[in-house]
Amino acid sequence: MNDFLSNWKQVNELTLDFLKKIPEKEFSKKPFDPRFKSLAWEFACILSTRAGYIKGFALGSLDGSCFSADTELSKKEFLKKLEETSKKILDVLNNQSVDEIIYFGEKTSKENVISWLMQHEQFHFGKLLLYFSKAEIELPSSLLKMWGENSFRKK
Repeated sequence: MNDFLSNWKQVNELTLDFLKKIPEKEFSKKPFDPRFKSLAWEFACILSTRAGYIKGFALGSLDGSCFSADTELSKKEFLKKLEETSKKILDVLNNQSVDEIIYFGEKTSKENVISWLMQHEQFHFGKLLLYFSKAEIELPSSLLKMWGENSFRKK
């Protein structure tokens, strides 16, 4: 479980670092309009997904009814809410009385479900890499640490 907790902390750190790197003037822009939504929307999706998973764990069952609409907030508000949801997810992971959950009708382990949440955030990392490249925003150092600096060198 310690490795799993470390993985979650690393994913959360990178999510927050991506958010912190975005200049205010770029936050609501759509670098690939109309293909993708705004940078702010990416964090709205991450936040609403986290909130849905937390609600599902509280109920013992996670399905589409656990999720609400994505709401775009300010960078400061997103940072606060992402930090809050990270703590709640850590609480779920550390809760020894929760081993399984009903996930869209199927019983599965909490580790599987949190793994899928991490994959969701990593999907957004890919989109954020595209946005950052197009808008010429510096990549977070935690990304370079996670994936290797050679992977992102400018020629």
